Amino acid sequence: MLLRYSRLRLEAMLLDGKTAYCEVEFKPAGNLIVTDDNTQGKSTIVNALAVGLGFDDLVKGNVAALVKDTLKIDGTDRRIREALIYLEIANGKNEYATICRSVNPELATGVIVRRSRLSEWSEDGLEECYLGSGSYKDTKGFHRFLCEFIDFPVVNVVSQDDKETRLYLEYVFAAIFIEQKRGWADIMANMPFYKVREPKKSTISELIGLDFIRSNLRRSELKLEEQRLRGQYEAGAEVLRRYINSKHFSVKGVPSEIESGSWNPTIFRAFKDEEQLSLDALISSAEAKLVEIEDVADVAPAGEDVRRRLDELSGRITSLVSRKGQLDNSVAIVDANIRRYEQRLEALKVDLQKNKEELKVRSLFNRDKWSVRSACPVCDQPIDGTLLSQLRTFPTMSIEENVKYITDQRDLLEGMIAVEKVGVGQSKAEANQLSDNIASALASQAALQRSLSGVLPSDLMARARDIAKLENEIEAYRQLKDYSAAEFAELKEIWDRYQTVAGELAGMKSDLSSADLDLVRRFQAAFRDFLRRLGFNSVEVESMVIDQSSFLPRIIVNDAARRRVKADFGTSASDWIRIITAFVLALHACRGNSTKSIHPNVTVFDEPAQQNMNKDDALQFYDIVADVAKRGQIIVAATDKDHSVRQKARSLGMHVVDFGPNYVLQLESN
Repeated sequence: MLLRYSRLRLEAMLLDGKTAYCEVEFKPAGNLIVTDDNTQGKSTIVNALAVGLGFDDLVKGNVAALVKDTLKIDGTDRRIREALIYLEIANGKNEYATICRSVNPELATGVIVRRSRLSEWSEDGLEECYLGSGSYKDTKGFHRFLCEFIDFPVVNVVSQDDKETRLYLEYVFAAIFIEQKRGWADIMANMPFYKVREPKKSTISELIGLDFIRSNLRRSELKLEEQRLRGQYEAGAEVLRRYINSKHFSVKGVPSEIESGSWNPTIFRAFKDEEQLSLDALISSAEAKLVEIEDVADVAPAGEDVRRRLDELSGRITSLVSRKGQLDNSVAIVDANIRRYEQRLEALKVDLQKNKEELKVRSLFNRDKWSVRSACPVCDQPIDGTLLSQLRTFPTMSIEENVKYITDQRDLLEGMIAVEKVGVGQSKAEANQLSDNIASALASQAALQRSLSGVLPSDLMARARDIAKLENEIEAYRQLKDYSAAEFAELKEIWDRYQTVAGELAGMKSDLSSADLDLVRRFQAAFRDFLRRLGFNSVEVESMVIDQSSFLPRIIVNDAARRRVKADFGTSASDWIRIITAFVLALHACRGNSTKSIHPNVTVFDEPAQQNMNKDDALQFYDIVADVAKRGQIIVAATDKDHSVRQKARSLGMHVVDFGPNYVLQLESN
C-alpha cells in the first residue's frame, strides 16, 4: 500500500470573472509549506489534502480560504462564485490520478477522477464517483476507487457487537494526518466512530504490522465455531437418542455434552433382569432363525379370480409408474426453468444496482437523466454521430424509467418463480403419493403371487407367518442401524471438528506473539529515540513505554506497583506535543519493519511547533523528518517569522514551498 501526494491546485472563481489560484508540487520525500505569518492559508492547503480524498471529518471540512463567501486580494474583498480542489496523487506502481472536487458553495458529494496527471486534465476519460453511503462498496464509490488505486487491503477488525467490520481509511489517516485545530489534542484525536472495537489499538496494530487483529479475529471465529458445533452436536445427539428410544432401544457411548466423555456409540436393548443385547447381535440372531425356517414347499395353484386380480394390479402399477414418470419429467423441466429465472433475476439485480448508482451520480452532477446518449437503445452498440440527431426524435427512457422498468421485470420474475415453485411442490407431493400407491400395489401383487402357489397347509402357514415376522423384524433392525450409522457419522464429524477447534483455541495465547512483541519493542525504541531528540524532559524517557494492552504511550510510575498511567499524566503541554510528534513519526519510521504494515508511507503535520515548544527542539523536529522522509513522504506546514525553519529545511535537502509574506491564493494572470 502506498499513497504519494504529487500536486495540488486550488481554484476560486470570482464573480467578476477572474480566478484566484494556488498550485503546489510535492516531492516524494520531505516537504515544507512555509509563510512568514499565520492566517496566510497554509491550513487551507494542508486540509485540502484530506478533503480532496473525501476525509471531510478529519478536518471538519475546513478549507477556509475556499469555502468563504469572499476572498481578500490586494486588500479588497472579492466574492467567490465557485471553488475547486484538484489533487494529483500517485501509487506504488508510479501511476497517477487527479481528483477534482467542488467545495464552494458547499462540499460536493460528487467527485470527478481522471487517471492521469493534472497537467493532462481534459474532459476525456473522466470518471464520476460519489462519497457517502456505498463509498467503499459500490462500483462508483470514490473510496472504493481510492482503495484499489493505492492498494489498500480490506482489513477486517472486531466490531463492538463481536462481529467483523472493516477498518476504513479514515482511521488510518487519523493516525498520520495531524491538522492544526484538533489534531494536537490527542493521538488520533480526529478518529471517526464506526463501531470498531478498540479503534486506536486496532489501527495502530495494523500500521505497525502486528498479527494482533488477525489473531483476535481468529480467536473470535474459533469461539463462535465452538459454540455452533456444541449446539449442533448436543441437539443432534438428543434427537438421535429420542429416536432410538422410540424404537425401544437405548444408546451408550454418545456423550450428552461434547466437552466430556469419549466417543464409542453402541445401540442395545435390555429388559429387566436380562443382559444387554446389542443391535448387531439381535440382527445376527434373527437372521440365523430365518435361515432355519425359510424352506416352504410348493402347493397347487390358486383359481382364476386370483389371476384376474393380479392382471388388474399389474395394469394399475404400469399406469401409476407411467404417471409418476411424467410428473418427474415435468418437475425436472420446471426446476430447470426456475434455475434460469433465478440466473436472470441475479443479472437484473446487478443491472438495477448499476442503474441506481448511475442515477445517483447523474443527480450529483446535475446532468440530464436520459439513459441513451451515444448508443442504440435496443442493441447498446455505439451510434455514428451523424445519426444522433435522428435518434433524439425517438422517445428514450430516462434513468428513473429504466430503474422502474428493471424493477418491474425483477418483481415479475420473482412472481413467476414463486408460482413455479408452488406448482413444483404440488407435483412433488403428487409424485410422493404415487410412490406410496405403487409400493402398496407391489405389496398386494407380491401377496397374490404367493397365493398362486395354492392353499398352504396349517404348519406351512405358521412357518410363513414366522418368516414374515422375522423379515419385518430384521428390516426394522436394519433401518434403525442404517439411520443411526448415518447420524453417528455426522455427530462424529462434528465431535472431531469440535476437538480440533477447542484444541486450537486452547493453544492460542491471549498475549502477543513473539514476532508481535519484537515489532512493539522496535516501535518503542524509535518512539523513545525521537522523544530524546525532541528534548522531552517531563519524566525520564526510559519511563515512557508503548503499552502492550493498548499500543499507546504510557508512563511507568516508580512506586511499589510500578503503575502505568496515561502519557499526559504530569507532562507539560509542550511535552505532550513532543509525545504526539514522536509517536506519529515512529509509526512512519517503523513501517518497513513488517510486510503486513498498512501505513500508506505519507505523514502530514500542520504547525508542529505548538505550545511554544523550545526553538532548538522545534528545529530538531526537522532533522527527524529528514531521516524518516528518506523512506517516505512527509508534508509539514509551518509559520516561520525569523526564517530559521526555512534555513534548516533547505540545509536538510527538503523541498520548500515558500509563500513568504503573500497569501497562498493569488489572481491568475491573463
